[in-house]
Amino acid sequence: MIRTLGFGLPRLGPNLEYKRLLEGFWSGLLSQEKLLAGLQELEGLRATAYREAVDLHPAGELSLYDPMLDLAVALGLYAAPAGDLEAYYALARGNGALPLRKWFGTNYHYLVPRLPERPQYAPRPGWFPYPIGAPQEEGLPTLIGPYTLVRLAQNPPASPMEVQAHLEALGEAYGELLGWAGGRTVLLQEPALGLDGAGDHLSWLLPVYRTLAERTPLVLLTYYLPLEPGVAEALAQLPLKGLGLVYQPGSPLPHPAPGTALVLGVVEGNGVWRTDLAALQEALTPVVEAGQEVWLTSKAPLFHLPWRVAEPLPPGLEGRLAFAVERLKELSLLKGLLLGEGNPEAQAWHTPPLPWDRVPSPIPPSRPSRQVRRQGQKDLGLPPFPTTTIGSFPQTQELRALRRRLRSGQLDPAAYRARIQEAIRENIRLQEELGLDVLVHGEPERSDMVEFFAERLEGFHTTQGGFVLSYGSRVWRPPILFAPPKRRGSLVLEETLYAQSLTPKPVKAILTGPITLAAWSYLPQGVGFRETVLALAEALREEVKEVAAQGIRMVQVDEPALLEKLPLRERERPGYLEVVREAFLRVVGDLPPGVQVHLHLCYSDYAALRPFLEAMDPDVVSLEGARQDPSFLEALADLPVDLGPGAFDVHSPLEARVEEILARLQGYLRHLPPERLWVNPDCGLKTRKPEEAVANLRNMVEATKKLRERMGGKDADRT
Repeated sequence: MIRTLGFGLPRLGPNLEYKRLLEGFWSGLLSQEKLLAGLQELEGLRATAYREAVDLHPAGELSLYDPMLDLAVALGLYAAPAGDLEAYYALARGNGALPLRKWFGTNYHYLVPRLPERPQYAPRPGWFPYPIGAPQEEGLPTLIGPYTLVRLAQNPPASPMEVQAHLEALGEAYGELLGWAGGRTVLLQEPALGLDGAGDHLSWLLPVYRTLAERTPLVLLTYYLPLEPGVAEALAQLPLKGLGLVYQPGSPLPHPAPGTALVLGVVEGNGVWRTDLAALQEALTPVVEAGQEVWLTSKAPLFHLPWRVAEPLPPGLEGRLAFAVERLKELSLLKGLLLGEGNPEAQAWHTPPLPWDRVPSPIPPSRPSRQVRRQGQKDLGLPPFPTTTIGSFPQTQELRALRRRLRSGQLDPAAYRARIQEAIRENIRLQEELGLDVLVHGEPERSDMVEFFAERLEGFHTTQGGFVLSYGSRVWRPPILFAPPKRRGSLVLEETLYAQSLTPKPVKAILTGPITLAAWSYLPQGVGFRETVLALAEALREEVKEVAAQGIRMVQVDEPALLEKLPLRERERPGYLEVVREAFLRVVGDLPPGVQVHLHLCYSDYAALRPFLEAMDPDVVSLEGARQDPSFLEALADLPVDLGPGAFDVHSPLEARVEEILARLQGYLRHLPPERLWVNPDCGLKTRKPEEAVANLRNMVEATKKLRERMGGKDADRT
């Protein structure tokens, strides 16, 4: 038997319905009743899209904000009774909100729950399997599994005994949750089974899964990573309805217990190039002919893709792309091929990759020593605890309307440029009024930190409506890189020079780094990550050299995706570290010692970050910290680099009081020497309202003044 299973269809919907519903509720324009009614309608729309293409799909898949938060609430880790959306959303965006972290090497951010100190859980009715309202009559109830929760928590168990205790307690809690599914087949998502170390936990995991599978029909779904052979074979012996695996043509498949289907991830869930269905047909035919029940699915949830290909494409890309809806169609086409149905569309679905012709330039020599650089930067005259921002200022409706008018031809480029300069003047005036020490131009011209650069580099295609969810209601449009990137003209030089002409204070030139450009774009067909990153670094290198030649003394490279792309398998990490080191050197290696190099990161495991900072050797690093205990800095305390851990949380609409910011800065100083501390927000201010940004920046500067007074260095030069 062959069936098709779709999962992870974008909860954004085809026209950003999800984003509008959440933001309407948060702004007070929608009542809770209208929010839930709108979400139920969206869930019905998604169910229809599944029904039209595949045999099986999840039910209750649509989260109120984040599935990991839903799970934490369902298990009683946080006080948010069913129906209390105020308490629920406080965990996501209020005071004391849970920290955000990247989900399995993707740009989706999940809210990171904290496990109880003692392994005790109190499941709550009403959160599983239908957190948004009435249950559907079709579909497989779904939730994240216990092992993924344990591995991805803020405080994963440290010892084998603790792992065992939590898994056993979670097994009982999940037994109660699955009982609420009413005997229907449950889709239990366990991507963490592909992580290193999963085999060491099998002796405790297998009894948990066995007990759950004996209580209710269970499909254990893994994705992103292929399982180690021993792990796959052990799981295959469980009495499961189905076992989901990332399929690797040529690799042996496990031999499942009777009645267990192999659920094979065969099409991409986070790439956009069409699948070679004919090649898959050839590889899978022996499995089907052997009588094995097979369910065809994707290698990752489909929410990493836009809804569907719905725009005209440039020459060379036509007939090559597949977004979420097209991935569902691929599953149906592949099923038809395996069943022997003659289908010309399936046979002609795939097109060979476009050529990629690029000759790399020599790697620049290493940067001057830190001592030489510090001497060259003394004349910057920075005070103790320099204050700055990460780069972006609030993106108002007026700025978005300006870009729409420019793209539609209603506004000529000269008029657009004049309005952007007006916004830059206002941003500089505001920063000087607030008393910031290192200024930014505010990025009014940038729609997105990746899309903006993609539009100015040859080799990229950018969409108008290809949105993907990042977290909450935050979206971005991943560009598609299809040819070697080349710099057309100025990327950041024009706006940075204009901003610097308005103030005697230093202005940072801010560029998105090559790792993040590659991570938040769809990679070229048939080209590896390393080759893509180094090609992007070369394009940025030209801009950085020109910025410095024009007298700009500070260059900031934004790499929020640095640890996002850290390989999930330990054996692959040394190679990635070398790629990061070489790429950063290619971007900034030609800069003279008097140019201060800043690196911006966010939402990282900072212990894992340390070797990258040692290899990259920036002068200043700004990073997220407001949702974490200051002790996270211990991992970086003795590095000879200045650090700017976040003074306030940019992802909350709440105002951070002066005393709160001051206490946070003093907490940082328990782990850092004063001469190494910078003061800045967690991240850019793009998503905040202007009044929210101004209030927090004013409080940040005031807290810094108080800190300088208490430290006795109010006007002393930093160097």
